[in-house]
This record gives sequence, structure tokens and C-alpha cells, in this order.
Amino acid sequence: MSILRNLSALKSPKIEESQNETLYDQRLTYHNQGHGGSKACLGNFHNLKTSLQALFHRFEKDCREEEEEQRRLKQPYIAEQKGINTSLLNKAETLGGLLDHKSTLESQIEKLQQDKINVRKNPIDYGIEVDAKSSVKFWIGLFLLLPISAYIFIFYISTSYSGFFRNFDPSIDLFGGIFYPQALSEAYKDGMLELGFIVFIPFVFFGLGYLIHMFQHKKGILNVFKIAMLFIITFVFDAILAYLIEGKLYDLDKVYGDPPFSVSYALTSPGFWVIIFAGFVSYLIWGLVFDFIMKEHADRDKIQVFLSSLKAEIFNKMKLLETHTLKVENIKEEMDKLKVRGTELDNIIDGFIFPIKNYKNNSSQYLQGWQHFIASELSMGQNHKDELLQKCREEYDLHIDDLGLNVSHIPNKIYLKSV
Repeated sequence: MSILRNLSALKSPKIEESQNETLYDQRLTYHNQGHGGSKACLGNFHNLKTSLQALFHRFEKDCREEEEEQRRLKQPYIAEQKGINTSLLNKAETLGGLLDHKSTLESQIEKLQQDKINVRKNPIDYGIEVDAKSSVKFWIGLFLLLPISAYIFIFYISTSYSGFFRNFDPSIDLFGGIFYPQALSEAYKDGMLELGFIVFIPFVFFGLGYLIHMFQHKKGILNVFKIAMLFIITFVFDAILAYLIEGKLYDLDKVYGDPPFSVSYALTSPGFWVIIFAGFVSYLIWGLVFDFIMKEHADRDKIQVFLSSLKAEIFNKMKLLETHTLKVENIKEEMDKLKVRGTELDNIIDGFIFPIKNYKNNSSQYLQGWQHFIASELSMGQNHKDELLQKCREEYDLHIDDLGLNVSHIPNKIYLKSV
């Protein structure tokens, strides 16, 4: 192993020394060529211009023919091109996956949009067990519920005021005792408490009806007991109102010797039962219609809930589709840039790379050889020599500028392949 190391250590300096010798010989050759050219024209700076142009074309021709050197100079561009090709393949694969997913999302969104239309026509196809005519039944029930609610509102306002606050006169009959058109205005005159009592008491019955509806949808003996108690409370309250009104009407018609109004008499009075059923029966009808409407609304609500879920799913997929679309556009833009750069690299690799640094070194040696003849061998006065040397230097600088080689930070100049 030590022998190999010694051989390697001996070999490297020899290679480096050989390269240095080649470079030195090359510079010496250009120096000698410059010296010979200057000697042939006695250092004329006009001839230097022509000689430098010829030198450039000869150097360029040699570089073009030096394939090994061109491959070395183009190696970074070849490596970059391989990286771009690999990146393009990866991005093309990613783009294909995104496009497939994007197409799937578009199909899913289109199907969901169609489901929004079809679920209203055939909800059973989507596992929604509802009556197809639930919407019509709902509106019919609502149409009936509103006037019944208005009737109950009027009935309980009138009977509550008549039963608790109104003073009857002998001209009042049973109907006038139940329905009193001036109930609100009279209650307002009596005070805000009286007005509030008769205005809000109908909502107590509406609340009882709502509770009955809610308890009906829960199973168990306790709920049955609660429903029964609510019906009893409603009936008892109606009985109290009927008893108060019927009692006031009885007192108006009572003559001397008639017994006082009592529960037993009320139970046998037709007016008592008329008042009860005018309120309680209408209340039962209101509760049944309300329960029916809520059931139909629940059926309609099932469809609305399903539609809401469809809309939410469509919204999420649309956002995902926008994200995929943006990714697709970005990848396409990146691929376009890579393709442009790949085309540039193709032209560079198929073109020619001119080593600026090497040419400037060699042409500088040529100039030094040219100037060496002028300084050491040309017979003329020193002032004339200095002037001629300066003109030769200026001619060289002009030559470098015209070729665009007066750049210190760029080692090579690239000549692209002509299209």
C-alpha cells in the first residue's frame, strides 16, 4: 500500500509538471509568433490589428476542433440538462396525478349538482323515507293552523277578560259572554296588568300544545303521564273560565228564591259545556294540526338537511378543485420554464464554448512578443519606440473590446447553435 502511495505521489507532480510545461510551451509559441510577426512588418501597429484578427480566428478554429476540451467545458451544462430532464419527468408524473384527481373532482361535483335536483323528485333513491307530497301537506296544514291560532287567540283573550274582569249587564247573552270585541281596549283602560294578563294567556295554551307535541315523540310511561296532565290542566282551565262566565250569566237571570250558582248546576248547564268545548276542542284541533305540520316539516327538513350536506360537500370539493387547478397551473409554468432552459442548454451543448481566459493569455503573449521585437531589436529613437509600444497596446485593447472579451468575471463565451 505504501508503494502505491509513493507511486501516486510521484505521478501527480509529474502530470502537473507536464501540464505546466505544455502551457509554458504554448505561451512561448505565441510569444515567438508575435515576435516573428512584428519583425516581418517592423512592429507596425496597423499590421498588429490584422495579425490579432488572424490569431483569433486560428485560435477559435483550434478550439472548435478540440472535442475533448469542448466536452470538458460543456460538462456543467450537460449535468444541468440531465437534472432538468429528471425534474421534467417527475413533474410530468405529478401533473398526471393531479389532472386525474382534478377530473375525478369535476365528475364528483357534477354528480352532486345532479343529486341536488334529483333528491327533490325521488328522495327515496337517496335513502330518505318521506312522503313525496309532504311539501303540499305542510302548506295546507299551515294554511289551516294560522286561522285556528287566530281563533284561539281571540277566544282566550275574550273569555279571560270576561271571566276575570268584565262586569256583565242583563242584556248579555251566552255568545256575548264568550266573545267580547272590546276586551283589549277595556283591559287597556283597566291597567297594564290586566292587559298583559289577557294578551299573554293565549301563549300559555300554545306552549302547552308545543309541549304535548314534544312529549308525543318520546316513548315511556312518564311521557304519557305528562301528556295526560297537560290535557287535564288545559281542560280544568277551560272549565274555570266556563264556570266564571256561566256564573255571571246565571246571576243576571237569577230571581228571588233561586239557589246560588254551584258546580253541580254548572255541570248540568249547556252553556257551561259550550264554553268548554268552544275552547278545549279548538285547542285539541290546533294541537293535532300543529303536530301534523311539524311531522311534514320534519320530512321536508330531512331533504333540506340532505341538501345542506350536498352543498357543504360541493363547497369542500370546489375548494379542493381550486387548489388542484392552482397546483396544475404552477407545475405547467415550472415545466415551461424548465423546457425553455432545456432548449437553451441544448443550443449551448450543440454550440461552441470559447475559452476567454485562455485566449487572453495567449494573445497577451503574442502582444508581448510583438512588443519585445520593437523594444529590443527595432532601430529607432526611444520616444518613437514608446509611442509605437503604446499604440500597439491600444490596438490590442481595442481588439479585445471589439470581440467582447473584456470581462474578468466570465471565463468562457458561449456561441449558441444557429437555428
